[in-house]
Formats: sequence, structure tokens, C-alpha cells
Amino acid sequence: MRYLAALLLLTLSACATYEVTPAGRAILTENQYFEIVDQNSDQVTRYSGLYNLLDVQGTALTSKVLLAQMDQLTRIYQWDENKFKEEKAKNEGRVNKEAEFFLAFYTPERKSDDLNKPNTQWRIFLDVDGKRYDGKITKIKIAFPELVSLYPSFNRFYTPYSVVFNVPMRLVENKPMKMTITGSVGSAVLNFPKLAN
Repeated sequence: MRYLAALLLLTLSACATYEVTPAGRAILTENQYFEIVDQNSDQVTRYSGLYNLLDVQGTALTSKVLLAQMDQLTRIYQWDENKFKEEKAKNEGRVNKEAEFFLAFYTPERKSDDLNKPNTQWRIFLDVDGKRYDGKITKIKIAFPELVSLYPSFNRFYTPYSVVFNVPMRLVENKPMKMTITGSVGSAVLNFPKLAN
């Protein structure tokens, strides 16, 4: 009987739904984090016959995603409470000022992978509530392992970009959003939240 009780206790303790920092604050598990990122992401691949023209993945950096990202970064870098509060304040400012998206972009033509250049052939728009916002694109320069820990479907073939729109994420994060990437190579539309297949 004691053996069964010990086995039951061990089994239940192994099924934790959160992790705890040294300061005692509960954080999401890595699987919970990946689930939140997946719920706020979409992907489109375009082909011309068997030839891959374009592959685009996007993640809306909503307040929920940013909070989950802070839990993930706390786990990775062992942040203390002061660092966590500092990053939380920065993220609050971001969502109240602009809408930001992570964009993983691939096209087999290297010269076409130039979203961040001033004379790029690509245009990016965000449509929400009948309004269209132009995106400002910057290339992300973060180490590959950190990108994969934040965006699990990212791989070495993609180029990472940050796309910022001049509308507060706090105002649009609970509304259907459509981000369009269009250029002479092809077009893709990412939906947030993603549409059911």
C-alpha cells in the first residue's frame, strides 16, 4: 500500500503544469509557451509547379505572447525578479505604442530576400477593422539558438525580421488581423488568429 501511495505521489508531482523561479514566481512550462506561440502564428508557402517561390511564417507579438516570452527568457537566462519587472515594463510600453510581428521569410532567390532594404520589391500591410497600416521592417540579429527557443518552427533557411505597424497592439490584438506580404515574386496573407483548415 505504501508503495502505491509513493508511486501515486511521484506520478502526480511529475505532472506539474508550471515551473517556479528561485524567487517563487510561477512561470509557464516550455510546452505551454510553444502552444501560445503556435496559437498566435500562421504560415503560408507558395509554389510555381514544384518550385518553391515563397515561405513565410509570422507570429503576432500580442501582450499574451510577450508575457509568455518573458517566462521563456526567464527560464533560459535565469532572470531575477528585477530583470523580469524591467522587461515587463518595456513590453507594456511596446504593446501600448505599436503592433509588432515576428516574420520568418524564405525565398530561394537570395537577391529577393531583402525586406529590410529601402528599395525592396516587397510591401507589407496590416489590415484590421477596415484600416490598412504600412509595416516598417528590420532584420533581427539574434543568435540562431535563441531564435529557435522563442519561435520553435524557425529554421536556418529563414531570414528573421521584425515588422512594426503604427497602431497599438493593445487596440488590435483581440480583433482579426490580416498581414499581407506582396512583391513581384509572389504574395502571402497571414491571418491572426490563424484560420481553421
